[in-house]
Amino acid sequence: MGGKRLRLRRFFWRGDNRLVLFPLDHGVSCGPVSGLVELSRVVSYGVRSGADGVVLHKGMLACLGEVEGRLPGIFLHLSASTQLGPSFHGKVLVGSVNEALQRGADGVSVHVNLGDDAEPEMLRDLGKVGEACFRWGLPLLVMIYVRGAHAPKPVTDEAIAHAARVAGELGADVIKIPAPKDPEVMDRIARCVPVPVVMAGGAKERDEAAFLERIQAGLRAGLAGVAVGRNVFQHRDPEGFLRTIVGLVHGERAAREAGT
Repeated sequence: MGGKRLRLRRFFWRGDNRLVLFPLDHGVSCGPVSGLVELSRVVSYGVRSGADGVVLHKGMLACLGEVEGRLPGIFLHLSASTQLGPSFHGKVLVGSVNEALQRGADGVSVHVNLGDDAEPEMLRDLGKVGEACFRWGLPLLVMIYVRGAHAPKPVTDEAIAHAARVAGELGADVIKIPAPKDPEVMDRIARCVPVPVVMAGGAKERDEAAFLERIQAGLRAGLAGVAVGRNVFQHRDPEGFLRTIVGLVHGERAAREAGT
C-alpha cells in the first residue's frame, strides 16, 4: 500500500467512503471569530464528536497536544488571505508539503477561487502542491469556489460543477465545494471526478433542520460527506450538533430523526 493510500485511510477509517471534515482555518482570514477563540477546546470536542478530519493552519497544530484520545486525520492548510487586505479572494501559499510532513500532518489543503483576478496564480500554486503531494505520497484536499470579479453573479450550479472538475483534473484526492442547488448537478459532479467530493457547510444557517436536509440531499446525490465549520462551532450545542452530523453522514440516523 502506497503512502498516500495509507494516509487517506486515516480520514476514511470507517470504511464507508464517507467523510466529516471539521475545518478550523478561519482565524487567518477572519480573526478570532465567535466560537473559535479557544481553539484547543474546539478541537477537543471535534475529536469527541467523531469528526473524521480537521483542517488547521500550521501554528494551531500545537492545540493537538492537549487533545485526549484518538486524533482524527489532520489536513495542514497551505492557503491564506485576510479580510484586512486588498485581495481577500486571492489566496497565497504560506506553507509547503515538506513542512506538512515535518509537522506530522496527514495531508494538506489548498483553497482556490475561480473567477478572481489571482486565479492564474492560484491554479499555478495548486499544480505545484499537487506535484509535491504525488512525489511524497501526501493526500491533497482542494477547497474550490467560484468567487471574484469575474465570477458569474449569482454563481450557477454549472460554474460549481466546472470548479469541481478543475480540482479533479489537477490532482485533488478530496474536493470541497459549495453544494449546488440542483440534486442532478450534485449527482453529475459526483460522477465526473474520480475522488470523494464533500459539500461545504457554508455560512451559519438559522434553520437547523434545513441544514441537515441539505446534507442528506447531497449524500443521496452521491457526495461523500460534508466539511462543516461555522454551523458547528457557532451552534448553541456544538459538540452535540457535530455528533448529529457525524451520525447522519455515516448512516446512523435519518435526516428527520437528526432534526428532532
